[in-house]
Amino acid sequence: MDSILPAYDDPLFSILVIITLILIVAVSSFVMGNIKEKNRRKTLKDFLQGFNQEERQLEIEEMPFEPTLVKPLSLLAQAFKNQGEYQKSINLNLYLINNISNFFEKEKILEELGETYLKAGFLKRSESIFLEILHKHPRNIKALYRLGVVYELLHQYDKALETIIPLKILKKRTESFEAHIKLIQLLQNKKITTNQKVERLQQLLKLEHYAYRPIMKALFSLDLKVAWSNIQTDKIHFILDILWFLPSSNLNLDIISTNKILSAIYIAKGVIEPTTTIPKSNIFAIDTIISAKKGGNNSVDLLFNYGCSKCKQHFPIGFIRCPKCYAIDSIQIMETVAKKESQTGYSLL
Repeated sequence: MDSILPAYDDPLFSILVIITLILIVAVSSFVMGNIKEKNRRKTLKDFLQGFNQEERQLEIEEMPFEPTLVKPLSLLAQAFKNQGEYQKSINLNLYLINNISNFFEKEKILEELGETYLKAGFLKRSESIFLEILHKHPRNIKALYRLGVVYELLHQYDKALETIIPLKILKKRTESFEAHIKLIQLLQNKKITTNQKVERLQQLLKLEHYAYRPIMKALFSLDLKVAWSNIQTDKIHFILDILWFLPSSNLNLDIISTNKILSAIYIAKGVIEPTTTIPKSNIFAIDTIISAKKGGNNSVDLLFNYGCSKCKQHFPIGFIRCPKCYAIDSIQIMETVAKKESQTGYSLL
């Protein structure tokens, strides 16, 4: 036996043992890696099976897959999503996901699928997709942001705040989102009194990351006196539509009369009579209406449109979070002069 195997104290024997161990570890790692990847593919495939039952508006399931199809079909899915054809977009994304083996290649498509479910209103499906992405890739920033939006829409605010923790670890700015969620929690909290809410809202007005418009809108609903006393002249344009649609019974004429911009707004609206010296508001539409009234034209009114400063999309109604890109506090109030129509006005509150 000693003639077959080298002696234990032979250096060549030690080297042989080390090489053998390295080969065993390498082969084991390769085999285990393949098994793990196979299980990962099977898990994702099983996960997606639950989404394949209803989305059959495009007959592409039997179409032979080619890698060159990924980009054009991805662009087509995005186009369908932007046009509101959500089921078609979902169908295309599922087709691509089912035919791409590598997770990191399909990650962007999974993001698109999750966002399409979000826009279509399938919030629980969207949550499942983003959680699946984060299970495989916990540092996916877009998935974390969108999961926070999903939890907000599901009124699961504590879970929405939990998504902030990993974003902070990744050095992302979360102050506005955190303030936004905490403001919603405050307004929906039925365990505290109206006076406590009003007091807290006044404190939030002094903090940097809390948006002026939603706080003032809440104050006008809860306590008119406090709302009027907290109007900031340099921020009137952020609440111009709210002020314009306030019922006459909710106006504080004492405060209005001491503020030139407020006086001009309500002279333009026709609520108060103009004095000999008509104040300038430096708001083009307001000053245009006042000039028209001085010329005898009383059939002018304001129409409001709302834009997002981030994605530049326009919407007919106001928002706190942009419906298109989900940005917070990005609203731009755009007013235009129009012919007055005989209709009943409704408060935005």
